[in-house]
Amino acid sequence: MMLYILKFIFSLISPPGLFILLALLLALYLYRSHKRAALLSALLAGFMYLCCMPLLSDSLLRAWEYRYTPPADISADAIVVLTGGAVGGAPGTGGIGGLTGDTLSRAVTAVELYRKSRLPIIVSGGQVFADTGNEGRIAKQTMISLGVPESAILLDDTSRNTAENAEHTRGILTEHGFKQPLLITSAYHMERAVHHFKNQGVYVIPYPTDYRTSPQFAWDMNKLAPSASALAKLTMLVKEVLGLLQR
Repeated sequence: MMLYILKFIFSLISPPGLFILLALLLALYLYRSHKRAALLSALLAGFMYLCCMPLLSDSLLRAWEYRYTPPADISADAIVVLTGGAVGGAPGTGGIGGLTGDTLSRAVTAVELYRKSRLPIIVSGGQVFADTGNEGRIAKQTMISLGVPESAILLDDTSRNTAENAEHTRGILTEHGFKQPLLITSAYHMERAVHHFKNQGVYVIPYPTDYRTSPQFAWDMNKLAPSASALAKLTMLVKEVLGLLQR
């Protein structure tokens, strides 16, 4: 119990909990002389708290992520894996950069499925910002280092977002005659990815990975402690929902 109490206290004296606490203290300070400003400060603190509360963010993200689960059987003729971030120039496989956690998890899942099925892999992802490196090329090099032959990997290294992933991958699928692609991406990203592939007339077999929530709820008091990771999850979810509006 002491461990959880200490963690809860720490969450209140470090960002974003510290900002919430300061907003509450400001509300108390203003209460007698500026009640309206005090109310606004208290409401802001409450809103920030909700956005940073794991109980809320985990519950919402869990409902979003588990719309899809990996199929037991693989009845596909190709594996499509979408990248989700890289760091250009960082020490990594081949010395050309490193993959972020999202992309690495997706790449490892693709390698595992390749070992089971020997299906060709289509890697889709380009360079988004100057310091990110080319995600597709870095992911390809990582897969090769994990034992996938270069001849088994097809590369789209120009896509900068999910809509372009779908558009450019469709061209590769058509060129090589693939009809039943298995789509690998993070569970939080799968809904948007499927949406954009459908817009391109491509019906994929979803194979989510990189889950950020457990399928079963487990209670502890730190579910109420504000945290940066909870805010990051909520931000991620909002981004995915808004991404569905993109054509």
